[in-house]
Amino acid sequence: RAAEEAEAAARALELQAQVEAVLAATTEELSVERKVRACSEAVLAEAHADVQEEERLRREEESKRAFERRTNMALRSANEELRGKVESLGAMVESLNTLLAGLSKTSRNTKLSQRGPGM
Repeated sequence: RAAEEAEAAARALELQAQVEAVLAATTEELSVERKVRACSEAVLAEAHADVQEEERLRREEESKRAFERRTNMALRSANEELRGKVESLGAMVESLNTLLAGLSKTSRNTKLSQRGPGM
């Protein structure tokens, strides 16, 4: 009977060692799983941050293009307005030149007529 008890105790110790080995393996597996999950979450967080940064850059670029379009439209409008003013000033200068030419001619004629004939 003592031999049976010793054999049962040996089996119990062997089973206990197997249970402890399984428990240790399971604990290690859970630890690895937690590490994998933490890495996955970190990768996902980084990917999310990258997507947000790309979206921010896209919006910034879109905003910049819209600003450039508005600026170009304003510059074209100002350019057209200035062109019109330059044309208007050119017409005024022509008119003044015509007026001055007429005054100069009148002034010469007046001087000639004041001198009288034969002078």
